[in-house]
Amino acid sequence: MSAPAQDERTATLYPLHIGEIEDGAAEVGRPETGVFVSLPEPGITLIQDMQRGLTLAEVSANFAQRYGEPPDLDDFLATLTDCGFVRPAGDEGVEAEAVAQPVGPAGPQMRGWRLLSSVPAERVAWLVSGPALVVWAMVWVAVPVLMAVRPDLIPSGTDGRLGLGVAADAVALTVLSWGLLLAHEAAHLLAVRARGCTGVLRVSNRLHLLVAETDMSAVRSLPRRQRYVPYLAGMTFTMSALLLSLLAQLVGWDSQPIRAIGFLCLVTLLLELAFFMRTDVYYVIVTWLRLGNLMADTWQYVGNQLARLVRRPQPYDLSSVPARELRIVRWYSLVLVLGVTIFVGQFLLLGLPLLISFVRDATAKVAAGPSTAGFWDAVVLLLLAVAHFGTLGVVALRRRLRPVTQAAR
Repeated sequence: MSAPAQDERTATLYPLHIGEIEDGAAEVGRPETGVFVSLPEPGITLIQDMQRGLTLAEVSANFAQRYGEPPDLDDFLATLTDCGFVRPAGDEGVEAEAVAQPVGPAGPQMRGWRLLSSVPAERVAWLVSGPALVVWAMVWVAVPVLMAVRPDLIPSGTDGRLGLGVAADAVALTVLSWGLLLAHEAAHLLAVRARGCTGVLRVSNRLHLLVAETDMSAVRSLPRRQRYVPYLAGMTFTMSALLLSLLAQLVGWDSQPIRAIGFLCLVTLLLELAFFMRTDVYYVIVTWLRLGNLMADTWQYVGNQLARLVRRPQPYDLSSVPARELRIVRWYSLVLVLGVTIFVGQFLLLGLPLLISFVRDATAKVAAGPSTAGFWDAVVLLLLAVAHFGTLGVVALRRRLRPVTQAAR
């Protein structure tokens, strides 16, 4: 229901970043919380009038005069409140009775560790300077060229072993892979700081994979052309580590740990190409195509199509999605469904049976007692499996229970 014309309240908003209007919409958000939404031009008009301190009656009248009909301010304010854009009553000296309801908390905060947030941006700005970008570009070119010239250097499955024994290999590779993964995320954090923003590190999951990820939502306050370096910084580090591994082998400094590093880097880079998940490449594509929340829109589109197949009402309203984006959503839905099906299917058909077999064998060895061969290897492997899948379950459950603010349009 629209706010009444006599409503003399005002809606006091936090300082918001409002991007350039592209394809009839602009990104609006709070860099300190990482919450950004895509709003059409009429929504931007409402926010700008509220920021000018106009009463809701004046905001509604201005909107009606410009667009020919009054806005649904109650619904709009509820959306802004869910996003954490509306100041709570009494915050920053705001009179409680002067703030329009509904008024909620300061909004969802970026969860995780704010590592490197205290590093001055000017101290790491050289990482995104012109000469540095030339070096990073050379790294990206050198790796595929070197692999094409010397295909014998391309890491293979046998390189993912250290030859230390079953348990020792498992522990060493786990530590090494997570070390490389955290360094990958640290590169994101440094690039984000170099652009004057702050990122947040946390443990998350990609389908059935346990990963570390950097929340770089704050870079959405930057022009699009400045977002690519933070998004690609992690892959650039991984590509650099892979290049060093290949060069070491080329000059004769060959060893199994160096080969293992190259193998783990190559696997990481291949996974980043799986843009049917929220990988680095996914964010690059979304930024390049000037899209809003592509994945959320696509899952809703898929949900609507499934509802049509069973002749049920479509649960999601996508009428506000621009026609251009909706065309991309249709094509991306094929990639999304096919990619997820193959990725999860290969785990269910191949990985899960292998895992069950491994657990059964390891359990039998443990039950045989510590005096038998393979007992301690089995204990270590079982502990690693429990730690991995236990953490994965906790992370997935927390994400499931965490309230998610839907992007408004």
